[in-house]
Amino acid sequence: MARVLRDGAFEGETHIVTGAAQGIGRAVATALAEHAAQVVLVDLDPGRLAEARDAIAEVAPVSPIVAAANVADEDDVKKAVASALEATGAINGVVNVAGITRDARIAKKSFDDFKAVVAVHLHGTFLFTREVAAQHWHPLFKANGNQPLDDGVNRFILNFSSVSARNGNIGQVDYTAAKGAIESVTKTTAREFSSYRARINAIAPGPVRTPMLAAVGDEGIAAMGRATLTGKIAEPEQMAAVICSLADPRISGYITGEILQVNGGMYLD
Repeated sequence: MARVLRDGAFEGETHIVTGAAQGIGRAVATALAEHAAQVVLVDLDPGRLAEARDAIAEVAPVSPIVAAANVADEDDVKKAVASALEATGAINGVVNVAGITRDARIAKKSFDDFKAVVAVHLHGTFLFTREVAAQHWHPLFKANGNQPLDDGVNRFILNFSSVSARNGNIGQVDYTAAKGAIESVTKTTAREFSSYRARINAIAPGPVRTPMLAAVGDEGIAAMGRATLTGKIAEPEQMAAVICSLADPRISGYITGEILQVNGGMYLD
């Protein structure tokens, strides 16, 4: 995608992106890398990760690092963060994109499916947030005499909610519950991480053209587009552009604890 910020906006920074092998996650990783970030690609499938890494390396000044991991597995997340720190020496930002769906109405929803969806969205967001703090940002804070990290370093976490967290969505009680919880996690994290001078925000997209959305079919996608004020669904690159803006301290340095609605007018606060 075309750069949306100045050349080299994230030069010298390391950004972890989960769900980076496809869809929104891959678009976000590509955009950050095009702005010179050292991106750490996290996903479950090593083959898809390698493919994403090679494709991004063709358009970015710094080749991405891959970390195959299940975002809902505590040990996997610990190892992924540790490997990123070992390879780069610092982590500036995390974008928690990884997600799955297992759609079924409540009466037919299996508890295993409910737990799996909540685990990937909510547990994954929590685990990466905790590990970046525990392994890196909190030790810096302690070494600074428990004083705020007013060192001018860009630190951020960007989470993914959904318009469905407010509207609800038939068949997605697990997905909507997880997304609503992520909004609360975002606000609490913003308060707790203020001493790290880390900005913690989330975006709540409407329908985006991804492999996950493809399951509803062309007719369903068209109906979703008609439900927006823009008359169409979003492309992954549009979400990536918003993420770049929120990651940039020159643009969003005074924004934290917020949930930005990026839904084409499908829902208006």
